[in-house]
Order: sequence, then structure tokens, then C-alpha cells
Amino acid sequence: MLKTRLTLLLLSPIVLLSTAPIAQAQTATSPLFRETFRGNVLENLGTVNYRVTTSRDAFLNDNLSTPNSPSDPRYSQSVCLTASQDTTTNVPNPSAIDTNIPGCAPGLSGLPVTGDANGFGALRLTSNRTRFIGDGRTPDGRGERGSFIIDEAFPRENGLVVEFDFFIYNGDSFQGPPSADGLSFFLLDGNTSNPTPGAFGGSLGYAQATQGGVQAGASGGFIGIGFDVFGNYSAGTEGRVGGTGPLRNAIALRGSAAKGYPFITNVASSAVIGQQIDDETTIGAPVIRSQGNVRGRRARITVTPEGFLTVEISTSTGENVADTDFRNVFAQPINLNNATPIAGGADALAPIPASFKFGFAASTGFSTAIHELRNLIIRPVRTPAVPVRNLRMVKRITALTRNGVRTEFNQFVDDANTLDDNRPDWSQPGAAPVGLITADPSLAVRSNDEIEYTIYYLAEGGTSIADVNLCDAIPTNTTFVPNSSLISQSGANATSGGTFFSPLQPIPNPTACSSPSNNNGSILYSLGNLSTQLGQNFGYTRFRTRVNGAQP
Repeated sequence: MLKTRLTLLLLSPIVLLSTAPIAQAQTATSPLFRETFRGNVLENLGTVNYRVTTSRDAFLNDNLSTPNSPSDPRYSQSVCLTASQDTTTNVPNPSAIDTNIPGCAPGLSGLPVTGDANGFGALRLTSNRTRFIGDGRTPDGRGERGSFIIDEAFPRENGLVVEFDFFIYNGDSFQGPPSADGLSFFLLDGNTSNPTPGAFGGSLGYAQATQGGVQAGASGGFIGIGFDVFGNYSAGTEGRVGGTGPLRNAIALRGSAAKGYPFITNVASSAVIGQQIDDETTIGAPVIRSQGNVRGRRARITVTPEGFLTVEISTSTGENVADTDFRNVFAQPINLNNATPIAGGADALAPIPASFKFGFAASTGFSTAIHELRNLIIRPVRTPAVPVRNLRMVKRITALTRNGVRTEFNQFVDDANTLDDNRPDWSQPGAAPVGLITADPSLAVRSNDEIEYTIYYLAEGGTSIADVNLCDAIPTNTTFVPNSSLISQSGANATSGGTFFSPLQPIPNPTACSSPSNNNGSILYSLGNLSTQLGQNFGYTRFRTRVNGAQP
């Protein structure tokens, strides 16, 4: 039996105490993989084995007389753990597989002199270094690239959600804002062996490129999501296929390797979060992220079991970011099934694979920036343990009768303290929860005034809600008006209903009532089984009380 309670505090003016909806809460499934990157070694808090693919910069030491020095901040490994300064674990170049990521060389920008404290670090993909000859930049100005690929296949059958924090900051903008280049997150076919990243620069480590020679895209690439600061990920230049032309500070999609990594669609970040993707306040400034002066973001990528992709971004970071802080990047979920065309690229995707591997990449050029990751988690799509069923209730004052004159309150008033009265199903004819939350001071109640209360309900969920009983206590300092109790269901005319229990009279199932002792009387409504189907999932109960006291 589903039970609920509603209470009303009667004051002058009248004040309504709202109730919370009855709901069976959703539960998140256990993570398949989690890596915070906060420590001085990889934690691998998940339950799967994995390998890490990194690629170090191939250009920093070109034509330089200084030999490679892992501990020298000018020439050290691009991909590193900021909470460690142990650079002896030096991953070979390029694209070697190892579970040991080296520490960051002392003196790298954006970090304290001794590196981040253990527990407060991140995975750095690039610093903001550039190649110098003498006192100037090189003519080609090429900077850094780095990638991190989880070489472990995650099955798609239960859906997948990937969340991570990313930081793009301390840009050194050679040609004026913005910094460069950006960050990519990509999905690879889970059957891909020894996956490697794609071309860098505007391809962000996912797509192909012909600049400086032919460079392949990410092996086994299915779809690549670019968090593109400089804007060339959206451009059909440097060997990339299709695009709108450069679009700075955009979130953009490119398709599968088998289709040539074609452009699909893009959205300016300002239209999503009202800000740039990078932290533009740190361009040209030596700000240290671990001191809290850098604005990071959290991204959430969801692939449903049916093959629909959503991309969300928040201006907050951390694993406990509230759902309400995330903003959908694309207006509609992207259908990843090959048979259904998607925006801007009807033939952009290979057949959707049964499993995925995941990767990240970042790069810099004439303009630079630090790119870092933190708090990566992969889990199945959040599913309810049992079918979700909500019984939302909204209580309103719908009429006041004084000296035989009835005043009705039939306008909707939004309660800013709850979303229960803002559900879309209230828009059905006859369902809207109209009435007052707080009476106007000019209508301050008087002795012998009659107050009409209406309790609106809305049943939601995939299954009906069985054997619903609703109990409401008569407010203090008022008396129930006999034969005033009504019930309306599914838009039908109201009819007499409900059972009134006099003050102190025992009530069946007293725990269903807000006042089990029944000090002032209560009404018990038996609503039966409530359908959750539109057109049948709403109704109301109604009664009147008379304010106690002698006639003034």
C-alpha cells in the first residue's frame, strides 16, 4: 500500500507546507573502471585490467643540440603524472604501452616547484612549451602532443557512461586568443589491437592529417569528440574530410576511420555553458591549477544500449557534480546506428561495434596550453533497480468563502521551493494544480471563514501504482465542513469521496497520516490503483474547513 501525508500550517496569512514526491530512487551501477590520476602512481581502482598508450612529443628536440633529458622541463615527457617528479619511468617514443606513467619534470609550468601533492594531482597530456631557436619560435612553431588510451574493451550491451574532469589553461597565445589546440575524447572499436592515436594539431589526436606528411587517424576510430579551443577540428583542411570551417571554442564530432573521419556536427561552447572551453582568464598567466585558481570542467559521455550518444558538459569539476549542473551539448541524442542518418553526416559512421575502447589526446602549436585530466570513471548506463514510480502531490488553497461570498483562486502559482508543480504532465486538460500557496494579506482569515483545500496528484512511471491511500489532517484552529469532501480522477467531474475521522477517533493505518494521533480530525481517501498513462494519471481531492472562533 502506497501511503503519503500532507500537512498544512494555518496562519494569518495562510502558509502551505509542501510535501515531497513518493518515489523509488534510481541507483547507479558499480563502475567498470575508475582512475583519479590524483596520485603519484596510477591507482586503477576499477575491476578490469588495462594498458596505457602514450605518445610523447616528436618535435621538441628537432635540430636542437641539447640531448633528450627526462628531468629537464624543456625536453621532458609530455604525458606525465603531476603528483610525481619521478621521471625515470620514461615511456619509449612513440606510442609505447606501459602501466607506469612517468612523473612530470620539476619546473613545468602550472605546477608548484615540487609538483602537486600526492592526492591532488592530474594526468598531464601537454604542457604549454614551444620549440625555440635562439630567442624566438621556430618557423613551424610545432609544440606538443600527448594521448592516453585504455586498451581494454568495454561491452556496450548495458550502455556506457564515461565522465572525466579536464583542464585547459595557462595558454601562451602567439597569435592572440584563444590558446591551442584542444582536447579530444574518442571511442574505438573494441576489437582494435594495440590502438594508436591519430594526427595532432587541428585533428586533436583523432582524425587524419597531411600537414608535414600523411598522418593516419586513430586506429579503429568509431567517433571522436573534440573539445576544440583553436577551432580547426571543424575545418576541412590539412587532409580532414568535411567541416564548417574553423570554429573556435566548439564541441565537434567526427566519424569513423572506415569513413575517413568525416565531420558530423559542432556547437559553440558559448551556446552550451556561456563560456570558452579553456580557462581564458589564465592565458599568458603562470597560474597553478592545484591552488584552485584554474577553472576546470566535467564532461559526461553516454552511449545507451540502443546506440544513442549524448554529450554533456559542466563548468564544475569532480565526481559529485550534480546532474542539474550538466548541459546537453547537442539538442537531440546522436543516433550512432549506421542505418539512420545523423546531422551533417549521413554516412559518417561504421556499423556500431559491440564494445568500445576509449582514448584522450591533446596537442599544441604556435599557440599553446596545458591540457590535463582527472577523475575518470566508466560505468554502465544508470538504470533503476526497480521501475521508477512517482506520485507527485501539490496542495493549494482553491477558494475562500466569507459571509456567503465565495472567492475562487484558479490561477497557477509556481512554488519556487519545489519542481513538483512544474512537471510537463500537468499540462493535460484539467490537471493543472491551480490555487494559492500563501493567501494574500488582504484575505487574512477570519472566524467562520470557509477555506477550500485541493490536493492534486500526478502518477508517473512505467507501471501503475497500486492501492493508494491519501490521508490529510484538518488544520489546527479549523473544523471540517461536513459533506465537503470530493474526489476527481482522470479529469472526471468531482464526486463525494473520502472518509472523515473525528478528532481522536482511531484511524485505520494511522502511519499514513501526518497526525497519527488525530488531534483535530483527518480525512482518508482511498484512490485505488492509479494508472501512469497520460489522460488517466491525474486527479485531485478537495475539502473545506471552517475557521474556529466567535463571529467578530
